[in-house]
Amino acid sequence: MRAVTYRIPPWVRALLAADRLAHRIATAREGLRDELLLAWIPEADRAALTAALYARQKTYLPGGHRFESGLFTWEKRVLDAPAFPRRGRVLVGAAGAGREVVALLDRGFTVTAFDPCADFVEGARALVQGRQADILLGSYDDLVAASEGRGGPLASLGDPLSFDAVILGWGSLSHVLPASARLGLLRAVRTLAPRAVVLTSFQLRHDTDAKTETKGRLRDALRRAFTAMGAPGRSEPGDQFFPDGGFFSYLSPDEIPRAAFEAGYEVVIFEEGPYPHALLTPLRT
Repeated sequence: MRAVTYRIPPWVRALLAADRLAHRIATAREGLRDELLLAWIPEADRAALTAALYARQKTYLPGGHRFESGLFTWEKRVLDAPAFPRRGRVLVGAAGAGREVVALLDRGFTVTAFDPCADFVEGARALVQGRQADILLGSYDDLVAASEGRGGPLASLGDPLSFDAVILGWGSLSHVLPASARLGLLRAVRTLAPRAVVLTSFQLRHDTDAKTETKGRLRDALRRAFTAMGAPGRSEPGDQFFPDGGFFSYLSPDEIPRAAFEAGYEVVIFEEGPYPHALLTPLRT
């Protein structure tokens, strides 16, 4: 094998150096943006900001690309799994404009769904008018309030309805943060629908290890500084902010089985791809 004697031209070295510098600047900018918003937007307001950003995306409305794509292959596979009921009542949270709702109605289910975006709820109501569906305006925080008997827009779900399944809408569990709020949501679902199986989807942290590590030292320094300044919010590993998607958390692979068990479930399906998701069934007591 011949030795490499090619000398990299100075302009190529300069271009590559400039590219590395631009990457570091972009990484620093993203880290600063994420930590600023995670620190100074109170946890109680995070979901509202996320919902407001999603409400601007018309692609989730009927006629939009994401809506018209229908169920994903992995969603169809889980709905056909033996552990998922063949009929009955389904509760869909973070339902958007009804992409999953329409598919469930077509399969013969009776559906109650909710979403915090008024435009999405209006679109879903128009779409399912006259069918076995009830579309409510509400958030996961409202669901937790209903489970604790604190009223709110989803208070009717506190009545003894017999849900056979619960679907936490596409990727929505990753929009619930911090981790204690995700556990609280699963516990609320267990309270309101004690016999239901639960389908949830999310993103996993090891998919973005390289990305988060490049921001690590800067983010750690910013987190300490903002905490010392009395910032109301805190960030956890995996927490991000996306301009079009709001607050988002990449979960560790062991969080789902751990939180499921603490909330009273066992994991019967757990798949990391093509889109990470899990099907939970209530533990027998």
